[in-house]
Amino acid sequence: MPLPHDVLSKLSSLSGYDQMLEMDTISREHSISLAEIEIELAAFNSGSQPAANTGHMDDFVPAPYKEEVDLSAAQPVVNSPTYIERPDQYRMKYDPSEKGMDSQSQVRHAIICPACSCPLGIPDVRPIKVTCPQCMHEAIFYD
Repeated sequence: MPLPHDVLSKLSSLSGYDQMLEMDTISREHSISLAEIEIELAAFNSGSQPAANTGHMDDFVPAPYKEEVDLSAAQPVVNSPTYIERPDQYRMKYDPSEKGMDSQSQVRHAIICPACSCPLGIPDVRPIKVTCPQCMHEAIFYD
């Protein structure tokens, strides 16, 4: 995309460091490289029209169809918790409220948070959605 005439005339009126700063601003605003700006500016200063931009995508030919991928052979991602061998060495008390104490009494397993490796106490219920109180990472475990 060639630069507008007013932009090129402003650039040609500047010199030195001011021109370099303006070229940098224009390159960011118009998503064009400094080399392309210099080519267009040289063509503008010589009075000729800039050459058409030959993109790299000219030889691209889209495919008539999209190849389908067979997902039946794909292995499912195992989302099982990492259990702690000796959970009695960790303090699994997060919420001092009555509701929190009730849910903490149901804790039967100790796992490690997959995001931050914080120890977590969980009940036997599966599937279970666990939110880590340390990093607020949510995970659903099916086994």
